[in-house]
Amino acid sequence: MSKKLNVYLCEKKIGVLSEDELLQLSFQYDNTGVAPLSVNMPARTEIYPHALAYPFFENLTPEGEVFEILTKGHVSGNKTFSILDRFGGDCAGAVAFYETSPKDKEKLYEISSFKIAQIIDKLPEDPLLTGMDNPPRLSLAGAQSKFAIFKSDGKYFRSNDENPTTHIIKINNKRFPDLLKNELFCMKLAEALQLDVAETELKEAQGHPYLEITRYDRVFENGAVNRIHQEDFCQALGIVSDRKYQAGGGASLRDCHRIIYKYSDNRLTDIMRFIEWIIFNYLIGNTDAHAKNLSLLHSHTGIKLAPFYDILSTEIYPEKIVDHNTAMLLGGKGKYGSLKPADFIALFKTLELNTTNTMKSIKDKFASLVSTAENLRERLIAEDTSVSSVYDDIIAIIKKRFIVLFGIP
Repeated sequence: MSKKLNVYLCEKKIGVLSEDELLQLSFQYDNTGVAPLSVNMPARTEIYPHALAYPFFENLTPEGEVFEILTKGHVSGNKTFSILDRFGGDCAGAVAFYETSPKDKEKLYEISSFKIAQIIDKLPEDPLLTGMDNPPRLSLAGAQSKFAIFKSDGKYFRSNDENPTTHIIKINNKRFPDLLKNELFCMKLAEALQLDVAETELKEAQGHPYLEITRYDRVFENGAVNRIHQEDFCQALGIVSDRKYQAGGGASLRDCHRIIYKYSDNRLTDIMRFIEWIIFNYLIGNTDAHAKNLSLLHSHTGIKLAPFYDILSTEIYPEKIVDHNTAMLLGGKGKYGSLKPADFIALFKTLELNTTNTMKSIKDKFASLVSTAENLRERLIAEDTSVSSVYDDIIAIIKKRFIVLFGIP
């Protein structure tokens, strides 16, 4: 017997996701006049079969260990369908799933600082707040331990259908020392250099540190929170999350450039932003810059490259615990340490960019990188809650890469 879920986009029903007896998924729009889920799945009358529908919906679910915890003992059919059925009330972007229709208004329950600390303690074994009384229907893509809340007037609340989550909460990982401060430093550094990034703050609850990240796919309008649709580049390319790395058959830098070139309504600006993202990840040593860490934002003004997120230095950790091979090849090379300026010039040629102008633009953009990083370090270590030696490790990589790329100390 087939199962069905109504699919909503910006609170409007646009189609139906189905699971058949063979556990294959399919999707059909209600009509051709609705807003599309993806640039890879425009509105049409024909049904999208499993091969085309599955990658989009699978990329809305958690990955890795979190996925296994959520599906263990709870799945009798397609795991993606089951997770979206149980948790798909609040996903990335503006997508939501219901068997019938959204629930009536629910009371907002405040989450105290003490409760936040409890959640942080339990999160690795209890992802997505499933252990809470009346847990929210929340699905967050990615492999990192995190949850999301609705924030209003400085207070945290359990989200509901009327009040979707506005902030993502990330916690530390014992395998990666000072992971939160690593990401805080890199995101704040990118912000200081005027890269468009998600707002990120380091906070504490009962002595438990966490990152509070403002969702750029939410906006307060007329006293209410509205969702803005987004899709990551795996969804835009029709690639499942297991293939987010190029070595696994996933996207290349050229594939990502093609998505921006073809679909962005501000193509020239977004391509330059994409180039800056590549360069910044190289300079800080972020080898985990894969296709799921890029997204398109769909709004009333058109489609554009979304603010950047999940930026941190992976190379400060030993290769025995984190892969130092790059998520996407650059100049045919998979190690940042082997790159030379000629490899970047070759990339710019491949993307049909003016190599002289592009090199000058990125040199101007990152001219103050080292001094900005050092000033940021001093500002962060001045606060007891954000003291860390991880900043020195990242700055050491930056200085080395800066000399390689630009030829000056």
